[in-house]
Amino acid sequence: MNLSALAAKIREPQYVALSDQLLADAVNALRVSIRRPVPTWQVRQAAIEGGYWPALVEARETGGNPLRALAITVLAWVDDQSGTIQSVDMDRPAVIGMRAALVQAGLCSQAQADALSALADHSIPWAESVGLPEIGVGLVINARRLTNG
Repeated sequence: MNLSALAAKIREPQYVALSDQLLADAVNALRVSIRRPVPTWQVRQAAIEGGYWPALVEARETGGNPLRALAITVLAWVDDQSGTIQSVDMDRPAVIGMRAALVQAGLCSQAQADALSALADHSIPWAESVGLPEIGVGLVINARRLTNG
């Protein structure tokens, strides 16, 4: 357990004068933003709901060489029938490049590409981000001992 992270957090000026319970409540209310891989079904769903899935499929079947290659590549990532590719890391350079290429080719708008990227955004409790469970009075007391000891 990463009690030192909690000890460092509670030394911040806004927490010093709080009671143990108020401090636990305040820390539990903290959230941090992280990026996570996106399940391929969510990417597929966004493309279908966004109305550009048919354009990808059509480009794969009838597009010119560069457009067809792009559509084949994108669909291989998000429509993998073998189940090998379970998720897409939206921050991977190849994926960033594919989103930009989709916009450049006119297969989706910049807003739609940004919406795909936003699928990776998640908000989690601060405690979880540092490997701690929900903060209770006992953890606050032990963290204060670390700071005072």
